[in-house]
Amino acid sequence: MAFGKGKPAAAAPKGLMEKDVVFPKGPEDTISALRWSPVANHLAAASWDGKVYIYDATNSTATDTIMGVAAITVGAPVLDCDFSKGGTLAAGAAADKKIHLMDLNSSKTMTLEAHTSPVRTVRFVQVPSANAPIIASGSWDKTVRYWDIRQPQPIGTLELPERVYAMDAAGPLLVTATADNHLHFVNLHGNPLELWKTVKSPLNYQTSSVSVYADGTRWAIGGIDGRAAAQVADANDKSLDNLQFKCHREQTPKKPNHADVYAVNAVAYSPTHKDVLATAGSDGTYSIWDVRGRNRLRSFPKVAGPVTAISFACDGMSLAYAVGYDWAKGYQHNSAGAERQIVLRRFEEELKK
Repeated sequence: MAFGKGKPAAAAPKGLMEKDVVFPKGPEDTISALRWSPVANHLAAASWDGKVYIYDATNSTATDTIMGVAAITVGAPVLDCDFSKGGTLAAGAAADKKIHLMDLNSSKTMTLEAHTSPVRTVRFVQVPSANAPIIASGSWDKTVRYWDIRQPQPIGTLELPERVYAMDAAGPLLVTATADNHLHFVNLHGNPLELWKTVKSPLNYQTSSVSVYADGTRWAIGGIDGRAAAQVADANDKSLDNLQFKCHREQTPKKPNHADVYAVNAVAYSPTHKDVLATAGSDGTYSIWDVRGRNRLRSFPKVAGPVTAISFACDGMSLAYAVGYDWAKGYQHNSAGAERQIVLRRFEEELKK
């Protein structure tokens, strides 16, 4: 079921446009992921330049009030990042097949020799039976592995039928999207080493991003065909049944019945409202959606390049997005002079009350 036709996209109020703040210059290549700390206004940015940048955006009224507080130097493209639930540890998933960690209190770093292929995703997960922070990592080696950072070897491995292209976790739910266009669900509060269920993706083409709502009751995905989908984890709840919608498309010039289609590079649920979902696209735009109301809450003007990553702050009142080359046209179109930046948009009111 698609979003209702005839509902125009709400434009961003002019006042909100004036609240955008550009982060200090940092990443020198594409920003692959953004993640906010769950307890503070700290932002992690994973980059193809081989680093994870950590910013303190507590005082974010202007560029010079946002502080770069740390960087994890990896030396290989970093494809994902995350914070521990207490916000004291940061992790990066890298193309060197390793997980790179930093204790933000002591600045000490460590490395987990994680996989036999590049690590595509990393998340700190809630496993009630464990007495330490647990990391889940998804790789192109067709596994999800679990780590207790006090041990050099994984404490468990979940075998999957194909490469992990995207993953997210919150509460009891972990969701992976694999190269065979299937979604795999794990109940972290049950047995993390068993699949709870596997379903064919509701999107026809490759899944590029997954987001799980904070309490683990909902998930959403974005695809390379300019579509997104949102569902409730409980199969008995039909409130979002078969919900998928077109996004990140624009009218083809001089062809009234044609549209150019762009990849959805990232999807992200608001941490404070389960009906609010943001999408970011290769077309250089991002939008915020009301998935239960099945309409677009806000649309924003096109920026200087593709929007490669997006993330809500822990209070849901601000959003970080990254602008840069998204590799959609191959390496030959990448330019050292391409715009690369992280931008913070602060909202003056709740997006949905």
